[in-house]
Amino acid sequence: MKNIIFALTLFLVSALNASAQEWIDYKSEEHAFIAKYPVQPVQTLEVIDTEVGPLDMYMIMHVATSENSINVVYSVIKSAYPKSQFEDVADNYEDEVLDAAVQGAVQNVNGTLIFKNEVTHNGYPGRSFKIEIEKAYIYMNAYLVDNIMFVSQVICLTENDNNKDIKRFMDAFDIIKVKED
Repeated sequence: MKNIIFALTLFLVSALNASAQEWIDYKSEEHAFIAKYPVQPVQTLEVIDTEVGPLDMYMIMHVATSENSINVVYSVIKSAYPKSQFEDVADNYEDEVLDAAVQGAVQNVNGTLIFKNEVTHNGYPGRSFKIEIEKAYIYMNAYLVDNIMFVSQVICLTENDNNKDIKRFMDAFDIIKVKED
């Protein structure tokens, strides 16, 4: 009888741990991406005034509500620039836009750039970078899909740097569009 109770207890604990680690598959056909979040994210819209006029910035985000959370924020941000801004431009224009996005992110949070790597996703150019801010790190991947910028990001406290959920979130992000040559 003790073995049955022990086995049942072990099963229940294992089942609880497994369900605690399951993330939500999130798909937005409207915004053309998929991601995995630890819980259901919330979508907000913010209109940002820029040099090229107002831009709609859609943020699909989960902000931690518990002190036990490993990371503070998981988010995907999507903004569409005017198509005219990308017409008749130099070959390196996409790189300039992405590098400016990195610089802008660092300046907006008054942070320090730890690393920046050139990356591609589904054939589209991007940047993967890490910013240090007071008591935290921001991990960001920015991709430019024609005139649309996608940013996936995780914010963690410094003591939780390099945790597995950062990679889990970043690796799960996918754009529902593949560049055709």
